[in-house]
Amino acid sequence: MPLIVYTLPNWVLGLALVALWLVAAQALCALFPDRWRERVTDLDRSVVLASLGVIATMNSLLLAFSAVSAWEAFGSADTAVQREGTAITQLARSLSLYDTAPSRLARERLRAYGRSVVTQEWPAMLQDKPSLSTRDALDGLFTALGDLKPTTSSQTALLNQAWTQANDLLTHRRERLQASKAKVPRTLWIVVLAGSLLTLVPLAAAPKGASSRCALFAVAAALALVFHFVATMDRPFLGSERVTPEAIEDALGIVQRLSARTP
Repeated sequence: MPLIVYTLPNWVLGLALVALWLVAAQALCALFPDRWRERVTDLDRSVVLASLGVIATMNSLLLAFSAVSAWEAFGSADTAVQREGTAITQLARSLSLYDTAPSRLARERLRAYGRSVVTQEWPAMLQDKPSLSTRDALDGLFTALGDLKPTTSSQTALLNQAWTQANDLLTHRRERLQASKAKVPRTLWIVVLAGSLLTLVPLAAAPKGASSRCALFAVAAALALVFHFVATMDRPFLGSERVTPEAIEDALGIVQRLSARTP
């Protein structure tokens, strides 16, 4: 979906899609002249209904696959952000227990990385652009960890734990960046759109009547709602139902409190 779609409120996008599909249904009705409908036989109706069943089944499977894929991508993005926030918190606690001047510097570098994620990398990520400043902040964190020289067995254990947590942080950041690029492929959008329009064709070609028109518009509205769901979940970090950096902001609050307790 175009990025401009995700600037609309969720309800506006939903109403726009429903209206668009109703207009499409009405346009399909106009393709079949009344004189053609008058010559429809019972055999033609049977063929239309059979075709409708086959097309609707195939398109329903495609729509279900698209919806599940979008939902899984959204869940993966949210999980990656939550885990990154957890990794920041765990690393901050390990560094606070280490409690030396170099470890306090490493903790400040960790806080600088978190702030850079929220203020620099997050906006860049929404535009599919890299954030060099955040990458530099992460490199600075690893450099500060490399400067830690344990002098006791407890510090050695804490440093090993800190390195594990730092590597976890790196992994979760990579997962978040990968999840930000997740979207329904263009080819699948085209196939699902074509299949949905074909689902409406048999109903649009049916003889005019209140029941046939109600069925046509009901199916069109249902297709619009499914498209709305897929579009909303398509880009996890965009739109009204987006994944936010709240977990990382909460982790930064914990880092701040730990820093305030350090003399």
